[in-house]
Amino acid sequence: MVVYHFSLHLSARECLGYYQGQYRNFIVTAQSGERIQIAVKHFHRFIQKDGIHGIFTIWLDTNGKLIKLIKNS
Repeated sequence: MVVYHFSLHLSARECLGYYQGQYRNFIVTAQSGERIQIAVKHFHRFIQKDGIHGIFTIWLDTNGKLIKLIKNS
């Protein structure tokens, strides 16, 4: 299992294309410097009126499959 921490700050306007299904993935940079591609569907529960803002932790199995994603703040 691998754990990554990253921040994500997107305005409501930036989220709109993702929410409407125009895009399928976010590419984020973890605090370790590694780039991670994550399906947008995992972030739908975090979208607010002002977009997505926060620090997240993601757990992936050894094959890169998402185990858990949480918002820390």
